[in-house]
Amino acid sequence: MNAKGLPEGALGRFEREGYVVCPGLLAPSACEALNAALSRIIERAGDEHARGARADDFWRQMSRSAGAIEVFWMPPLPGEAAPAEPRFVEARVMRVGHALHLHDEAFAAAARRSPITAALAEILGAGARIVQSAVVYKQPMSDLVQFGFHQDAAYLTSEPPALALAFVALDDADAENGALMVAPGSHRLGLGERLRLGAAGFERDGGRAHRIDRARSVLLPMRRGDVALVHGLTYHASDPNRSARPRRALIVHALGAGARLLPSSWVEEPEEGFVPLTGESALA
Repeated sequence: MNAKGLPEGALGRFEREGYVVCPGLLAPSACEALNAALSRIIERAGDEHARGARADDFWRQMSRSAGAIEVFWMPPLPGEAAPAEPRFVEARVMRVGHALHLHDEAFAAAARRSPITAALAEILGAGARIVQSAVVYKQPMSDLVQFGFHQDAAYLTSEPPALALAFVALDDADAENGALMVAPGSHRLGLGERLRLGAAGFERDGGRAHRIDRARSVLLPMRRGDVALVHGLTYHASDPNRSARPRRALIVHALGAGARLLPSSWVEEPEEGFVPLTGESALA
């Protein structure tokens, strides 16, 4: 490891393959602290939803979450009159985001003042800024959270292309519980389709996705605290959780200095600008 926590040769591999894995970048205790903070956020939001103080609509929540923290709950199953368990409990959470770094001290520290920060800054260079942060929550034995091969730059499109993802394993991840898969070198294909957020989800706004051969993809088993850095143009995916274990992952997207998001991107840069990776500004 070098002083900033990246494995030797990481920058070269990132440029060649479009991703690199940094083992043990966060300590297990740091992951436990983030999972505890996540549970507190979910509990507060669940109370508010149960009282009717928050609207429960995935895509309207998505728009609001660009500058706030929203908890996204599993919908009732088809034909299910009411959930078999209380609706607003952690066991029914799919995602929490997308401004954790702005509104929660534990996640702000992880995204803005931690080895994750240093790794992203080394990949993107000085002046990089945080675009969004969220936790993807794959519940045990659930098909609801899974992703086909896609490019994050499709919905966070920048000019010039300068987006990177830090994927932080908060639980051990493997093939059984839906670990990340990447298509090495696919960032060199350039941007495929461009997506825009509409009232009912993401819609194609131009271009066309490249065809990715799953057989040539690479599974990234990770221990909690491992961090995968993924180019915004690298195709990646993950299967559903077929295990009895949760799979929580913190995702932090950052943008290089001088790059600007296009109007089609679902996140708009605020007037005051995105928070620098090393930002110490007060939380809202």
